[in-house]
Amino acid sequence: MKRILLYCLLALSPILASAEPTLPARDSVEVDTRALADSLICYAKTFLGTPYVWAANGPKSFDCTGFTKYVYARFGYKLGRTVPAQAKNGREVSGGFENLQKGDILIFGRRGNKRAMGHAAIYIGPDESGNDFNFIHAAKRGVIITNYSETYYRERFLGAVRILPDFVPEEPQDSIGLSFTDQMVVAPDTLHLGPEDRRIVLLEQGGWAFVGADGAVSAPDGDDAIVLYANGQWRSIKTSTHTIPLVSQEPEAAAGVPTRTETESGGTQYHTIKSGDTLSALARRYHTSVDAICRLNGINRNTTLRVGKKLRVK
Repeated sequence: MKRILLYCLLALSPILASAEPTLPARDSVEVDTRALADSLICYAKTFLGTPYVWAANGPKSFDCTGFTKYVYARFGYKLGRTVPAQAKNGREVSGGFENLQKGDILIFGRRGNKRAMGHAAIYIGPDESGNDFNFIHAAKRGVIITNYSETYYRERFLGAVRILPDFVPEEPQDSIGLSFTDQMVVAPDTLHLGPEDRRIVLLEQGGWAFVGADGAVSAPDGDDAIVLYANGQWRSIKTSTHTIPLVSQEPEAAAGVPTRTETESGGTQYHTIKSGDTLSALARRYHTSVDAICRLNGINRNTTLRVGKKLRVK
């Protein structure tokens, strides 16, 4: 537990002395709000399983506002002791759930009166489904993480308040300029391959070009390109006059008999997977090794061989 706590607090030293923003002290450490929120949640999780006791302020036991007050106090924020008081400590979060940010205080109704404030929790973030969210709080079962999909809490949710500063919107990454010429896309220093792309084309100027679905390379007349073929050989071509054969156009092996696609280097050999085939058996049959087959096909020894699929063996 001490190790977890140390990890949560490494970046934090002095933060803010109260919920009101202040100028940083000369020897203070400025912390990004997102990092602060992450550390706050991390610290809150160190108390998972701590028993619930009414009016308990921690750290050996908590009630709901005792827990939120204790966690926030560790980061320099002084919250009230009751749910209505904590609701006034923060700024109301308006709009939908997408406007919530990690660390917000969630307010729920009482057990006997859904519209009267009676429970507080700390928002963690969306769940894996993206339809609901998780929060950490001190409930009757102790400090736990709960999903908003639980009917009891969904029916009693009253709103949220924000104690921490608002997150600064993340600036979008600078996009890489793309130029489009018919079936070619050039992106300097970047290569994106779709399911239909089976060849890598490097233009003379250093950019990457895509091969069209029909295998044609469209580029300015006379541009030289270097093409990586299925047999592992690189060849220099004139892009305006060359068509690169697609893997889908290479003949399938019929009835398990290997078919050879002749190339300048002596040939590329494929095998169509049949029931009972194993990598070891194929390596023996084609006088190669399992590791070599794996390298040629981008697979490993644990990959499932699917009947009917073509596997390159040489």
